[in-house]
Amino acid sequence: MQRVLVLGGGFAGLTIVNELDSLAAAQKAEVTLVDRHDRYLMGLALEGILAGTRKPSDGERSYAALRPRHVRFVHDEVVSVDTREKAVHTRSHTLPYDHLVLAMGAEYEPERIPGLAEASYHLCDRAAVLQLKAAVERLDKGAVVVLVSSVPFKCPPAPYEYAFLIDSILRRRAVREKVRVMLTTPEPQPVPAAGKAVGDAITAMLRERWIDYGPGRRPKAIDPRTRTITYEDGTTETYDVLAAMWPHRAPQLLREAGLADASGFVPANLGTFETAVPNVYAVGDAAALQLPSGTPHPKAGVLAEAQGFAVAQVIASRLHVGPAVEYRGQGICFIDDGQGRAAAMEIELMAPGGPRASIKPPTKADLDAKATFERERLEKWFRD
Repeated sequence: MQRVLVLGGGFAGLTIVNELDSLAAAQKAEVTLVDRHDRYLMGLALEGILAGTRKPSDGERSYAALRPRHVRFVHDEVVSVDTREKAVHTRSHTLPYDHLVLAMGAEYEPERIPGLAEASYHLCDRAAVLQLKAAVERLDKGAVVVLVSSVPFKCPPAPYEYAFLIDSILRRRAVREKVRVMLTTPEPQPVPAAGKAVGDAITAMLRERWIDYGPGRRPKAIDPRTRTITYEDGTTETYDVLAAMWPHRAPQLLREAGLADASGFVPANLGTFETAVPNVYAVGDAAALQLPSGTPHPKAGVLAEAQGFAVAQVIASRLHVGPAVEYRGQGICFIDDGQGRAAAMEIELMAPGGPRASIKPPTKADLDAKATFERERLEKWFRD
């Protein structure tokens, strides 16, 4: 029986084990999921935590309650991957495999920008988001900067949503006119993979809320003492509260295994998601994927989910159980505008002629759809 080992229980990993559960039930594959956490946290819940509409525990589920009942879950930390011996070593186990999926997400490298870790609230960390919420609730005047420190980063719309939510907190407290809100990013526009029309629409949403926007600005260093950001072009910005998307890279153990390239991520084939090592696949935030145009594939949970589905079908086909499916890079996300609405953005990365994307004006119905998106996935992956 073939052994399928999935490292990481995020959007991609959970989708894969959910899809392969029937193979495990039929004893056509032994499927194991490994994660260093014992509980899953839906990342988009962090925005509700900042807004005060969610409790810190919302969006959490125990991996002990996985819905795929024939999948083995190992709660342990991976310490090394040996592709020559076809084994993964955790702190307590050696796990051999026939098919290995690297779905461990990204780790963060704030040290790449001097002062960043000391100065900023990290937008991908629940405790930091709670601290950011408290800081914004205390602020009566000054400046809040939402900083994208480098590309690529997970969930391309997220920094824009955080800017909208911060704006809304300040408006609710009737201090918005005394506080400047700004977002700077190395990107040329919001969500570059979605094209100019989508970027223009999000830029217009920023403008309507009087949120200053600085595209094409890459930070060089931050001085926590003077609360000053210095950019590579020599310009500076001062802040009272700094919220940042920290630099991303693939986990160190994957780089130590020789699986990552100079980008810091693991290159893989777009479609099969196989790496240079046969039967080793990379998906989600850990992967370096290129679109047919040569531009980078964006990192997003909904796209990691699509990749997970495709990889599950590739593995099933290699076990002679059904055909592989064509990866289209399709997904929808809902951009919370902080006013009880969301703008639905749809994208198809592999559309003929290049990526095709659209965005609708924000509505309450689409904020409800965002909640439904989360609920449906949690119900699909977990029993409670």
